[in-house]
Formats: sequence, C-alpha cells, structure tokens
Amino acid sequence: MGTAEKQFIFTSRQRHRSHLKNILLPLPRFIKTNRRMRKITTGIVLLGLLSTACVSKKELTAANEQLSECKSLTETQNNEMSSLKRHVSQLQYDSMALKKAVDKLLDDSATQSMTLHQAELELAELKSNNQQLAERLTSTKSASAAEVKSLLADLQKAQENLKKREDELSSAEKKMTASAKELADKEKKVEELSTIISKQDSILKNLKEKVDAAFKNFKGKGIEIVNKNGKIYVSLDEKLMFKSGSWEVDEKGATALKSLSKFLGENKDINVTVEGHTDSLAYRGNGYILDNWDLSAKRATAIVRILLQNKEVNPAKISAAGRAEFCPINDNNTSESRSKNRRTEIILSPNIDELLEAMQNASN
Repeated sequence: MGTAEKQFIFTSRQRHRSHLKNILLPLPRFIKTNRRMRKITTGIVLLGLLSTACVSKKELTAANEQLSECKSLTETQNNEMSSLKRHVSQLQYDSMALKKAVDKLLDDSATQSMTLHQAELELAELKSNNQQLAERLTSTKSASAAEVKSLLADLQKAQENLKKREDELSSAEKKMTASAKELADKEKKVEELSTIISKQDSILKNLKEKVDAAFKNFKGKGIEIVNKNGKIYVSLDEKLMFKSGSWEVDEKGATALKSLSKFLGENKDINVTVEGHTDSLAYRGNGYILDNWDLSAKRATAIVRILLQNKEVNPAKISAAGRAEFCPINDNNTSESRSKNRRTEIILSPNIDELLEAMQNASN
C-alpha cells in the first residue's frame, strides 16, 4: 500500500471519529420526560372527589376549572415532551446508523486497499516476468523449435495472467472510487447533523446570556439560571417572591419580574411556562386556598399577571401551572431542604422549529 493510500485512510478515519464525537456528546442533553404526570393527575381527581363532600358549589366549580386547566396543561406538556423526545431518539438512532455505516466503509476501504496493493505487486512481477521472457525469446535465435515453442507458450500464459490482473486492478479501483464517494456522503451527513446540534447549543447559550443580563442586579439574591433539557430554567426562591403561605408577589420580586418582562417583550418568539412548587407540608391557611395545589397555581398565575403588565409580551406564549409538592429538587426532611423546594420556575423555550426541520431533512 502506497503512502498516499495509507494517509487517505488514516485521515478519513480520524475525521469520522471527530464528527461522531461532536454528535454523540451533546445528545444526552435532550429532554427527559416527567414520569410523575400520571400521579399528579390522579391526585387531582382524588382531591376533586373528596372536596365535593365539604365545599360549596362555587368552590367546587372553581376546583373543577383548575382541574381542567391542569389536565389541559399536562396534556400539552406531555405532547411537547413526547415530540421532542421522538426527534432526539430519531437523531440518536440515525447517528448510530451513520457510525456503523462509516465504520464498515472504512473497513472495506482498508481491505480493498490491501487487495489493490497486492494486485499492483503481482502486476509488477508479471510485467517483469514478461520482459524476461521477451528478452530470452529475442536472445535465443539459434534455439531449437521446441524451445521457441515453449517460450511462446510461457509468454502467452504470462500475457493472459497480466490481462487478468489488469482487469482485477481496474475493478478494485472502481470499487475504491465508489467507496470513497459513499464515505464522503456519510461524512457530509455527519457534518450537517453536527452543525445543527451546534446551532441549537449556540441558541441556548445566547438565550442564557441574555437572561443572565436581565437579572444581573439580582445575582446571588435567590435567582438561579440553568440550561437544562434544551430549555432555560429560571428558579426563583420563595423568599424573593412571596411571604410564607401567600401568593401576593413581594415588591422586590415584582422588580425582578419586570426585568424579565422587558426581555420577553423584546424576544417575542420565546415560549414561557411558569410553574409553582411547594414543599410537602400541608397548607394550613383559610379561605379560598384549600391546599398546596391551589397555592402553587395561584403563585404561578400571580407571576404571569406581572409579566403581562408589559403589553409587548404575547399572552399566547405564556402558560401557568401549579405542581404542588410533587416535583421536589431536594428531600423534605429538613427545613433547609424544604425551603429549596418552595420555589417558582420560569421555563424559557426558544423557537427551534427550523432546526428540527433541518434535523429531519439531514436524517433522510
């Protein structure tokens, strides 16, 4: 095998492995499904059944409306999560298929290169033998007729072998050309998928930087901003937003929300979900609020109303949900861990429809 062929195979293998690494490493960042949705819906239904025995018709109607809103929101979120999960699963499947195909092409190329090199050596040997026979035939002017006949037979056989090897060499070269083209096509698809994933990461990184800038005056004051599952999560501590057991937003919390509202008014294509979360302790207040479901939902809608005070924010892009105590980020064994669970999360989802469409086209 010549130096050029070895260098081609080595370079193709290294480039392929690099492209696959760029694709496979970001994939685990895609969306996880919420396995507790069924438990939440079941809890809501049981709550509705129990509450009918002890509340007025007006309160029952309000609870039923909240139940319907929660069910609708849950179904919408499940559909979105399922759709994104299917896209991610398809991308992972296509990437693995491309990896296997490229590995096979590389192995085939290496085998064909060895075959081609061996054929070249044999061809060179046949040419040398042919030349030697021709020289012997020329120099044997006084040889007997039998010797001349034998030499001619050997020469003819050598020429036949030479033709056969030349045909095999030509066929091997054609296969090498076809394999190289197929390998180039596969590597192009890998590059396209890698570019799409890189663009999505860039969009999320840019969005997080903008959200960080919107909350720069509240850094270290009960706000945490993270990039998770292809979305930006803004977690607001209870102490920043509400008094214990209340759903009225404090003045300092309202100031922080107005900073975000201004950002959303300037970036109208971002979908926003506001989720209220509580700890596991039962709500012991009186009046309209019955339990943690009510409290978390009221807090979420209170935040939504402040965001919508900016008329530039599109209400169709915002939804609110109460998650009660069923989506904790810590255990509820200590007061400190429970305080971390009492939070409001504002989930920002950039519009990546064009990227998803490009991803599907690249997979085809």
